[in-house]
Amino acid sequence: MAYFPMFVNIENKKAYVIGGGAVAKRKADVLVKFGADVTIIAREIKFSSEHNVIKDIYKDEYIADAFIVVAATDDRNVNRHISQYCIKNGIYVNVADSKADSTFIFGANAVDENIVISVSTSGESPSLAKKLRDRILENYDRNKNRNEEK
Repeated sequence: MAYFPMFVNIENKKAYVIGGGAVAKRKADVLVKFGADVTIIAREIKFSSEHNVIKDIYKDEYIADAFIVVAATDDRNVNRHISQYCIKNGIYVNVADSKADSTFIFGANAVDENIVISVSTSGESPSLAKKLRDRILENYDRNKNRNEEK
């Protein structure tokens, strides 16, 4: 199944990332880049963070006001529970270890002022999506530089 590409304004919207590892950090950083109000929920955070942090185990009440949630814990059952809660409550959810439990996926993104390049393989090959993004970005940069020289 291919995912419908949709660009959504998440500026100042409540976003929660549940998990304290590298995947959680990467997803939180992307959300911040697009202006979301990000809070990370984890008992232990394995990276330095300038985001809002709740150092605790996950509880449904923490995300009750969420617009968007990322479940990136190392516990499959917790991630599935988060997905079910979000779907039941109309909250967009990305589950890092299960495309099937997600209502959206992350593409490989690049941002330059008002231009956003996003490539998706519908979650089948994130490394291919990144390679394609990089090729597009190289082409864009070359053309941008040519236009600036004129």
